[in-house]
Amino acid sequence: MNHSEKIAADKTSLGFEFQDLVYIEKLIELRSGQTLGLELHDDIHVETAADDSSIEEILLIQVKHSVESGNITDRDIDLWKTIHNWLKLVPDLPNCRSLKFQLYTNKGLNNQEFVSLLKNPRANIQAIIDHIRKTNKEITESESQKKSEDSRNPLAKYVDSVSQSSDEELKFIFDRFEFHSDKSPIIARISSALRQLSIPDSRLEETRKHVIGAFKESKFSRIIEGEKVVITFDDFRVKMGFDRIVRSARSEPADFDQFVDIYYSYHRPDKLSFSHSRFYTQLKDIGVNDEEIIDRGVEMMLAEQFMDSLRDAGSFSSSDNSRLENKAVSDWQLLHNQSHRKTTESDEGLHQQASLDCYDKTMGSTLKAGDIELPRNLSCGKYTKLSNIPRIGWRKDWKERFEE
Repeated sequence: MNHSEKIAADKTSLGFEFQDLVYIEKLIELRSGQTLGLELHDDIHVETAADDSSIEEILLIQVKHSVESGNITDRDIDLWKTIHNWLKLVPDLPNCRSLKFQLYTNKGLNNQEFVSLLKNPRANIQAIIDHIRKTNKEITESESQKKSEDSRNPLAKYVDSVSQSSDEELKFIFDRFEFHSDKSPIIARISSALRQLSIPDSRLEETRKHVIGAFKESKFSRIIEGEKVVITFDDFRVKMGFDRIVRSARSEPADFDQFVDIYYSYHRPDKLSFSHSRFYTQLKDIGVNDEEIIDRGVEMMLAEQFMDSLRDAGSFSSSDNSRLENKAVSDWQLLHNQSHRKTTESDEGLHQQASLDCYDKTMGSTLKAGDIELPRNLSCGKYTKLSNIPRIGWRKDWKERFEE
């Protein structure tokens, strides 16, 4: 690939990235009852459902990105190619009550004749059609005078195609056309959209990255599954976790000490058993009594409920919880190695004692979330949960005995 080809490839890649970011901006603006599609009917389309579940409106958005600063001109190839594409697209669109066409660009709009007419298309329909016919005539005459070895004007085929359309077809497009021109950086616009949701300035960058990451992950998963990238309002808000991301950005830090109140106010049922749990089997195997096993089970159960409540409140995300559990596994691993340094398979008594020692030391190890020390019962609940998966164990050979 030569230098010119590399630059062209970089620009194409940047164009796709820009399109994704515009899509994210539109996701944040999405309203209940709306669906956002990517590269289905157009670069982006917004579909609004009616009360009877039919389609009330479809907005088709052609996204055009330019690395160089400048304006859209009368003979801008992106402009003519977009009109050409829309004329070809219309017959295949689903039925809807209202259809709109938007050219979304980071270029400015100059004051040349055609662009000026398109700024207020509904008032200038006939003048727009006349200009299209005139432009085609001028380009056709210019092309006819070229020698065979001269390069052809790449704009000619799009202008000719548009000009071949009937007045009714052109009127249909331009009666529903609008420019969306914005030279401001798309990243800044996403941040601005988030600020409208009362995200503190100090959390904007982190929140924006979370939203972009959630979209990229969803897009990748859909493509891998062979699905179209079509996201509903509920998909974005719930499945992709946007509501939770927003709550987290607005919320106060997690108050882990609340767990102490939750734990000691819990009324245990008369008959409580965890005998079918893997953590139970692990503890029973090393000689821990039933009462203590039930204590560990209650801590595990309440810890998971507490972590879910923090996640739902936006105080402690799923990624925060995963990080905490990974740190717990690291701390356990050190203790497990120390406890079983002298363990041999031939001496089961020594193995049993080392396993209990590993268990006791782990339960006495307090976890931290950042700089905040977790209550002891909450730490025990997290370790017990990890032994129930199991990601950790007490015996030296716990994997062979208890992993499925």
